[in-house]
Amino acid sequence: MRAVNGGDPSPGPRDAVLRITLARWTVALEVEDAALAAPLQRVFGAFRAPDAVASDEARLVMRNPPSPVSPPTVQELPRLEPGDAGTLRVEGAGYSAMLSRDRCRADVVGTGRYPVENVIKIMLASALAKRGGLLVHGVGLAHEGRAALFVGHSGAGKSTLGGLWRDAGGTVLADELVAVWPGEDGTWRAAGTPWNVPVRTPEASLVAVGTLGWDAASRWEAQGAGEVARVLLLNALLPEPTPSGRGALVGAAGRVLSSVETARLVFARDASAAAVVRARLA
Repeated sequence: MRAVNGGDPSPGPRDAVLRITLARWTVALEVEDAALAAPLQRVFGAFRAPDAVASDEARLVMRNPPSPVSPPTVQELPRLEPGDAGTLRVEGAGYSAMLSRDRCRADVVGTGRYPVENVIKIMLASALAKRGGLLVHGVGLAHEGRAALFVGHSGAGKSTLGGLWRDAGGTVLADELVAVWPGEDGTWRAAGTPWNVPVRTPEASLVAVGTLGWDAASRWEAQGAGEVARVLLLNALLPEPTPSGRGALVGAAGRVLSSVETARLVFARDASAAAVVRARLA
């Protein structure tokens, strides 16, 4: 695979299987294996981009490996390594990729949909970082155009809260990866992604970021920005494994937490959890 340096990826598939827009960022997906069209459509179909091609549209090209490779039985986090001339090398179980220095082009060698999904997450996180935003592992809940983002360790209750909110008729932006970025009017925006919630919902104004806790009675508690920042940073995807990239991540976290309410949602596994959040977002 030839490294790319800000221009087009090396020669390969040209017809886009799918063009998708995530958090106002558009990427064309081109794969050598025609059998991937249906799986990619299932994952990203609700996020199809408009027919008009944007001048700053990103592009991901995936080719088959020279020799057949069995898909991994366990998905691992990809390893990111800075490459030559500002490129970024991505190594995962059964695949590899090279991202251009502007992170708008990706050359991927692998099979199956997981390499495509994993590289898109890195490209999206990079695109958000350019805007001063973050891609966060958490659950985003929206009500009447206002959203709250909750983060926590595995088992903290993100998916449970998303299910309770959905059961109460609320809009779940995402319960896997939530995109947040500063808007032009000084407020922060939040948008869902295809993972775990394969439906497209309108982006919303982010008004609160919080952590989660369990109890028999649901309640909303004030929590300092420092405590929320610690958990938020542990759950934010780092697209640039460099000191400057880490600094940008910390800076973005600080800016969003200084602009929204910070809180701790302590909740029970019943409808009271959704009632507490709805009252705060109303």
